[in-house]
Amino acid sequence: MKQNMQKRKTYKQNWAEYNLAQTSEKLMFMDLLRELSYNVVGRRKSMEGKPPMDVQEMIYCMALLVYTGKSSRRVISELHISKDRGLIRKVPHFNTIIKYFNKLELTNYLEMLITMSSIPLRTIEKDYTVDASGFSTSQFERWCSYKWGKEKGKIRVWKKAHVMSGVRTNVITAIKITSQKVGDTSAFPELFRTTAHIHEMREMSGDKAYSSKKNLEMISGKGAIPYIPFRSNTSGKARGCMIWKRMYIYFIEHEEEFMLHYHKRSNAESVFSMMKRKFSQNLKMRSETGQDNEILCKALCHNICVLIQECFELNINIDLEEYARPLQSVRDYFCTHTK
Repeated sequence: MKQNMQKRKTYKQNWAEYNLAQTSEKLMFMDLLRELSYNVVGRRKSMEGKPPMDVQEMIYCMALLVYTGKSSRRVISELHISKDRGLIRKVPHFNTIIKYFNKLELTNYLEMLITMSSIPLRTIEKDYTVDASGFSTSQFERWCSYKWGKEKGKIRVWKKAHVMSGVRTNVITAIKITSQKVGDTSAFPELFRTTAHIHEMREMSGDKAYSSKKNLEMISGKGAIPYIPFRSNTSGKARGCMIWKRMYIYFIEHEEEFMLHYHKRSNAESVFSMMKRKFSQNLKMRSETGQDNEILCKALCHNICVLIQECFELNINIDLEEYARPLQSVRDYFCTHTK
């Protein structure tokens, strides 16, 4: 009986590099976070009264708050350490940090920094995947009241994070935060365009929620192969979309081989698992903008931790000064294509 049992597949772990990455992570995280935040150009409006805080330093404070998992009061000690190391010039009041989470203009900056933080790994990543997952809030919505017009029962409101990520390192290349009612495929075009702007793609995998002729044409147009399975009621009629017909035939006639490529999509689950285990799936902010920015800070922290890990395991250079041109390209892209 034991002889017939299939042996479980295991993966080797280079413990020397892993241990070194984990024990060095916090100080390297602070340095990388500050180096990344330098790429944010914040405009100070001329006004009377107390001058606003530096946007670059406030993003640093927000991300460090999420990384440590502490309250805004308890993170002040970490910020004093950062000041002593020359990473910030001024330690803000703990209430100021919370107020900056609620600033809508920081959402675009955080999305830009997440894409920027994936640049050092663009020579490693060739296959990408897309998926969405929820982060729970402290607010509740009456589900029966919403669906049936009744007053019984309620469910917790949650925010939806749409993420495109690399398959090998699980680095996030693009992210979009929406409400729980927004469909997966509606966020795909923006995620794909942002990723394709700076990354060369070989394969793109996603579940059936992303199965549409428009999405397949978009992926094929960038020279990548879309491994997105077809729904049971789908026909192979092209109707002007040849990539749809070719992938449908491949899916029907070579399903096993197709699914080997498709199952790279499982790495998208690993991305969300890493984020939620390390930085929690529960959101502390109460406003919608604050919740969006909190999730984006979690994604930014995740990417920086991935960079530190790959710096030791794959010997990747993470000196951002050597990526000046692609960083500027991402900055120009976000200034042009986002609100």
